[in-house]
Amino acid sequence: MQELAKQVRAVMIAADTYRRSMAAALGVGVTEASALGEIRQDGPLTPSDLSRRLGLTSPSVTSMLDRLEAAQLVVRHRHPVDRRSVLIQLTDVGEAMLSAAFEMFSDDVAASVRAAEPGHVEELAQVLAGIAESLHLKAGDRAALAGSLADRVAGRRPGDGQGAGH
Repeated sequence: MQELAKQVRAVMIAADTYRRSMAAALGVGVTEASALGEIRQDGPLTPSDLSRRLGLTSPSVTSMLDRLEAAQLVVRHRHPVDRRSVLIQLTDVGEAMLSAAFEMFSDDVAASVRAAEPGHVEELAQVLAGIAESLHLKAGDRAALAGSLADRVAGRRPGDGQGAGH
């Protein structure tokens, strides 16, 4: 299990590096790219939704949306039910850029697993889905996550061989 966790972490690091490079290719920052991805995945979204999902303050989200709107990647329009709120959605340009980025990502993932047997790919997809679900659930309760982390840190003593890299 330790080796599996190590390899999942390696994939996460590679994906994060890929995400930073893709954001640069899109001409936006990593946070903006994350926002665009959230909007594409589950949009349209309210600024409050984005604030919660990205862990940003309301003023930060407003500034980010101003930049994305100026770049013609998103548009704000009145919420159809809550007239006090707005919804953010991708423009046609934003949708085209995100679609191309996700296609490239899918192609890159596919290229890396072509040599594997189809059954193994399906099994791997199921394992990854389970890992993703577990991580999402854990991340959804930040207080419990912080408590678990604090407990683990408290259980380690200097010189006990459990530090970084062990």
